[in-house]
Amino acid sequence: VLLGLAAVLGLLFIIFVINQFILLYQFLSLLHPILAIIVLSVIGIGILYFIYSITKQLLKSPKVLELEDDATEEEYEEYIDKTLDLLKKNPRLVNFEVDEELPKQEQVELYFKELDELSMPLIKQNANAIFLSTAISQNGSLDSLVVLFSLLRMVWQIARIYETRPSLASLAKLYRQVASVVLMARTIEDADLIEYQLEPLITTIVGESIASAIPGMVPIANLVVSSLMEGAVNSFLTMRVGIITQDFLGHIRPTDKHNIRRSASLQSMKFMGSIIKDNSKVVVKTVGNAVRKAGVGTAKRWFNFGESK
Repeated sequence: VLLGLAAVLGLLFIIFVINQFILLYQFLSLLHPILAIIVLSVIGIGILYFIYSITKQLLKSPKVLELEDDATEEEYEEYIDKTLDLLKKNPRLVNFEVDEELPKQEQVELYFKELDELSMPLIKQNANAIFLSTAISQNGSLDSLVVLFSLLRMVWQIARIYETRPSLASLAKLYRQVASVVLMARTIEDADLIEYQLEPLITTIVGESIASAIPGMVPIANLVVSSLMEGAVNSFLTMRVGIITQDFLGHIRPTDKHNIRRSASLQSMKFMGSIIKDNSKVVVKTVGNAVRKAGVGTAKRWFNFGESK
């Protein structure tokens, strides 16, 4: 379906470009026919050169390294050698030294462990951003698009850190692998996991700050808790997608998808406490300011209404 849709969109794009060329030629030919030919030739050469450069780059991209489940000992050794060579060329590992006397498999694992540590701050950064944006926005459709775009970008950023997915085809495979694991989980299960383990923390934070932020408006705490839960669920999803991506990129042989999902969920929960603590007060303050301004605006309207009479 995606290939068919891409073919249709590509055909429509080509028709659009040809139409624009015709319109441009007609416009320039009114000035001078030779000028129209020169301008269109320069633009056409530029487009052809761009297509050539992209095609050349794609053809030069090495094939993604894969290890079959029934690989022989020789195939496994060859896979380890190629992976180790690829990791040594990673610019992020230039200053990371590994004992060359260690077995090659242990060297690969040490390199992957270092890349895991380098990519984790990126995952946390995206999780924090998603928490704040979705908790404050409270716009279902817009939040869904923001989360989707952020997850797609994060997977690409993590792949660049590992640099084991160098081509578009291999990157597409990575997206498919991550999606196959993420879709195994149910949103309700995520919400329940967040609720049972993090709601006491959220309630404590709200109880400490809401009274001082909005005096006399304690019922607004329900809105704040709802916002924090929305942000927490989306942030949890972001953390889990990032860790699942690490599992596919940072292991010699990926484990079972069910185990990957379970391990990613457990690891994500370890970071959720600090994410909520760091961002919840910002959300509470934002909601408090919004309610305070709304109250002041309402009071002014009432006073003005009374004065007019």
